Amino acid sequence: MTRSDPDAKTAPGSIVFADNDELILQAIAEFLRGKGYEVHLARDGLEALQVIRNVRPNYVIMDIVMPKLDGSRVCWLLRQDPELRNTPVIAFSSLSAQDYRQFPELSADAYVAKGPLTVSFQHILQAIAHLDKKGRGDLSDGIFGYDSLRPRRLVEEMLRERRHYTNVLRSLGEGVLELDQNGRILTATAGACEILGRREAHLVGELLVSFCPPRDRKVIEDLFSELVKARAPERCRAVVRFGDSEIPLQLCAVVEDGGCSGVLAIMESRGTKSKSPQ
Repeated sequence: MTRSDPDAKTAPGSIVFADNDELILQAIAEFLRGKGYEVHLARDGLEALQVIRNVRPNYVIMDIVMPKLDGSRVCWLLRQDPELRNTPVIAFSSLSAQDYRQFPELSADAYVAKGPLTVSFQHILQAIAHLDKKGRGDLSDGIFGYDSLRPRRLVEEMLRERRHYTNVLRSLGEGVLELDQNGRILTATAGACEILGRREAHLVGELLVSFCPPRDRKVIEDLFSELVKARAPERCRAVVRFGDSEIPLQLCAVVEDGGCSGVLAIMESRGTKSKSPQ
């Protein structure tokens, strides 16, 4: 959901602010609106990407550890888009400098450490002023609030495990897609990109069913509606047409904390005709 200042025409600029902590989201949004900015909100990385694509803001401020897509993936996807690659990004996170090593795709233009809200308010304004003065790509004097932040071993281990999972998924030779509960693509392996004829940067955020003819869309939608109700791991199979090929497809419910948190789509490409990614 996005929200904007009704007096946006007089605002000094538009901001997309993404964070999955509702208290922080609302508090900082209210503060920035009080400063005259038009603020659009997102509560996970995929929503942030979609809002940025729609709004084309002057600045993006986002947490790094978020559901669906982390902030570094959102940043990488923006840098792949010719129309959005120069959007200034401010990383706003409680991660330490050491933690950021787990996110090699991150290319933020300023970094603000999460702290007490009154302190964070001022650091965010300082980061915006830094970008206004020096523009993108100059991190000198663009790091705020990290003097008192100390590395936490548990966070570092968690991030390392998360990165390991992502690397395992990407190393699979088959066509594998990670989907959210609505069927939108979060991650695509090289095999899946080959089958769908698109680069990953052009797939993320798209609905899987948008690549199928209407008959097969209904099949996938029906299977999906059952899988998202799963309380234990479940899988189902179908043969679906993608482009010129009939592809055997497995859909597997990913269950966490007693509910479906997403779906893996495994596309078997053996003996099929595939298009090259564009």
